[in-house]
Amino acid sequence: MDINNPEYILNNNIPLGEIEEQEVIDLSGYQVTKAEFFAHLREPTVTIWKERIKFNMACIRRFPGITHIQLLVHPEQKRMIIRPCVADTPDSLRWVSGGGEKDIKSKEMTCRVFALKLYDLMKWEGAYRYKLLGKPAVCDKEMLFLFKLTDFELYVSNTASKRRAPYYPEELKDYFGLPVTEHEEAYKINLADGYITTGGIL
Repeated sequence: MDINNPEYILNNNIPLGEIEEQEVIDLSGYQVTKAEFFAHLREPTVTIWKERIKFNMACIRRFPGITHIQLLVHPEQKRMIIRPCVADTPDSLRWVSGGGEKDIKSKEMTCRVFALKLYDLMKWEGAYRYKLLGKPAVCDKEMLFLFKLTDFELYVSNTASKRRAPYYPEELKDYFGLPVTEHEEAYKINLADGYITTGGIL
C-alpha cells in the first residue's frame, strides 16, 4: 500500500487533506470580495440616476403581489431599505406598473428631490449612475430588503458607442470589500436605530 501513489488515492477516495500538509491561515487582513464586482443580471438591484430610481424585476419578484413599498433611509449608516406595504400606508410608493389583472412590471420612479438628497448625502457625481445590489434582511420577523449606499457599481455613459462603461474611483483600486471581521456585522438591522421614511419626497 502506497498512500503517496495518485492512483491509490483516487481509487480509495482518500481526502487530499489526509495526504498533504495543510496550511494554517489567519484571515486577518483578508477582505470579503464584494458581489457588486461581478455580473448579477438576475439578482435584485436598484439603479439610481440624478432624477430617477428603478428596481429591477429580480428585486420586485422577491415580494410577489406587492405594488407599494416604503423606502427607509439611514443617513448615518448610509443604508436604504425596501419595506413592503399596502397602498394606503402613509408615504407608500408605487414601485411597479400593472398589478391586479395585469402583469406587474418594473417602473422608473421620477424622484428629483430624493435623488438629489441621496447624491448630496453620498457625495456622488451627477454625471454617473449608481447600481446597488440588494440583500434580504429581517427585522422583528418582518421581511425587508437592504441596500448599502456605499456598495455600488458606478457607470458612466460612453457617448461614442452608447454603451455603459463600468468605472471605479482611483481611491478604491486596492479595495475589494469589508474585512472578514466586519463583514457579518455589516448586514444586521434594527429599524428603531435611526431609519426614516422618504416622507413622500420622490
